[in-house]
Amino acid sequence: MKYFFVTLLIVTAFAVNTNKAIAQKNNWANKIDSLSLDTLNDISIRLENLGQTMITVSDENARLIAAYNFVKTLLVAFRIHNSYFYPFDSIKNISVLVSPDNNFRIFTWNIALNTESYQNFGVIQLNPDYMKKIKDTTNLRSFYPLIDKSEIYKRAMDTTANNLHWFGALYYKIILNKHKNKTYYTLLGWDGNTKMSNKKIVESLYFENNIPFFGAPIFDMKNTQYPKPLKRLIFEYNNYANMALRYEPSKEILVQENVAPTRQQDYGKPETYVPDGSYDYYKFNKKNGKWEKQIGMLKDFNMQK
Repeated sequence: MKYFFVTLLIVTAFAVNTNKAIAQKNNWANKIDSLSLDTLNDISIRLENLGQTMITVSDENARLIAAYNFVKTLLVAFRIHNSYFYPFDSIKNISVLVSPDNNFRIFTWNIALNTESYQNFGVIQLNPDYMKKIKDTTNLRSFYPLIDKSEIYKRAMDTTANNLHWFGALYYKIILNKHKNKTYYTLLGWDGNTKMSNKKIVESLYFENNIPFFGAPIFDMKNTQYPKPLKRLIFEYNNYANMALRYEPSKEILVQENVAPTRQQDYGKPETYVPDGSYDYYKFNKKNGKWEKQIGMLKDFNMQK
């Protein structure tokens, strides 16, 4: 069940970004010289093989070794001049999302562990054209590895951390939000939490002093038990359920399917939660820079999981 859902998420993320990737490839192919292109093609084949190993080999240790080698190989590719413009579209088992302003792209993937949980991996790669516009280059790097440290989070919805202490997830959507002189990127993701439950995650990403940070206080949960804005939203639910979480661009809203236990005595046990047929939604308030939870029923909306 989990493997199927991970595959579906990656296919969805790939489909959403295919046109952008094709346009990027067509518009910027002349930025990669022939020698670099040949090298990137060779690396892409190696990555594709490692990616297959990550999901098909039965031995967990072999999958982990492949995952770490995947990271190392990808970082070798990123050191090649203008590799940002190479699409890596032959690698089907990773998610590659380009930010709406094309300032960076974020790669995420995961591997299944024997415990039926998942370990997440990721890298942010900056657009070299964007890097040229940055005046203060302190801490500036062309790429930032994401190190999954989800297990150490004690208050996950109220924690800010840099890329070395990432709350790992497989991302399938990225949304650009601006408030005054601050730019936020809202990420929708999935995490195969345990053999009993999964999580859907609404993450906030921003850059400060050229360092990526996850966890901006931009989620205003008015009229709930949370008195101050949260830094990320986390929804945990039963492993065999499928909770919908998506962005509707025509209405500029985030829509979240509510989950609840089927028995009253199971409240507080999120591994028993399943969709209850109701939805909440959030709208970004450009005046205060917050996603605000809306009150009332969502009308005229066809929810697709």
